[in-house]
Amino acid sequence: MSFSMLSQHKPLIITYLFTVIAVFMVCSMSGELVSWQQIKFSDVIGEGSILLLSGFWAFAVLVSRPPGRVTTFLVLGLTLFTASSLIDFLDEFTDPYSSSTWLSFVESIPAAIGMLVMSVALYWWHQEQLSLNRQLYRRELDYRWHKEIDPITLLYRGNYFIDRAKQQIPLHQNTSLVVFDLVSFSSINRQFGLAEGDRILREVAQLLVMNLRSSDLACRYAGDRFVVLLPNTDFDNAQSIALQIQKSIQSVAFKPHKANAPLFTHMRFVFDTLNQGQPLEQSLQALNQAIDNMSEVAA
Repeated sequence: MSFSMLSQHKPLIITYLFTVIAVFMVCSMSGELVSWQQIKFSDVIGEGSILLLSGFWAFAVLVSRPPGRVTTFLVLGLTLFTASSLIDFLDEFTDPYSSSTWLSFVESIPAAIGMLVMSVALYWWHQEQLSLNRQLYRRELDYRWHKEIDPITLLYRGNYFIDRAKQQIPLHQNTSLVVFDLVSFSSINRQFGLAEGDRILREVAQLLVMNLRSSDLACRYAGDRFVVLLPNTDFDNAQSIALQIQKSIQSVAFKPHKANAPLFTHMRFVFDTLNQGQPLEQSLQALNQAIDNMSEVAA
C-alpha cells in the first residue's frame, strides 16, 4: 500500500484529528469514571469495533483517492460518524454529571449528518465511475482494435484517430480537433526516469478521459502529444472543453517515485474545427506545427 496520497490531504487529516481530540476532551470533562464492575465489556467491544472501523475507512479513503470534492465529503462524513462513535464508546467508561446529560441526546446527530454527507459523496463517486465506465464500454464493445491501443496510456493511437475523424467529414457536423502537448515532458523523463514518465502519461490520459463526453475520442498521437476529437462541437465550445482539461491537469499533483515534492505538470493546446474543404492530414499538420511553434517560443 502506498501512502504518498496522505501528503495531499493535510487539511482533512488535521480536521479529523482535531475532531477526535475535541470530542475526547469534552467527554472527559462531562463525567466521572465508573468502576470496572459497571463496564459492559460486550458494549465496549461492539462500539470500539465500530470506532476503529470508521477510522480505518477514513484512512483508506485518504491513501487511495486524490484530492477533490468526493474525497472531501467522504472524509468529512466519516469524521462526523467517528465523533458519534467515540461519544458512544466513551460513554461506557464515564457517568455523566447532571449538567452534562445533553451529551447523550446529541451523540447520534453527528452520525446522521455524516451519513447524509457520505451519501452525497457516494453519488458523486458513482457519477465519476459512470464516466469512466462509458469510455471503457465504448472501447470494449464498439472498437475492438487492440492493435490500435497504445500500451502505456490505453488510448487509441494516432492512426485510429485519423480513421475516426475522416468518418466525421461526410456527416457535415460541427466537429473540432484539439491537440494537447505536455510541457517540458522530456525533463521529467531525464529527472525521474522513463518508467515514471510513462506513469505520468498514463495518469494524464485518465484525466483526459474523465473530462470528455462519451461521444468524444482521445488518442495518444505521439510521444507526449494527445489529440481529441469533439463531434457536434463548435469553435467556442471546443475552446471551453480544452481549457477545462488544461485546468484539470495542471491542478493535479503527481508524485514521482522517491521525489520529495509533488510534481505539477502543464499542457499547452491548439484547436480548430474540421474543415470540409481541407484534407484531414493537412489540418493535423497545421495544428502540430502551431503547437511546435508554441514550444519554440516558450523555450
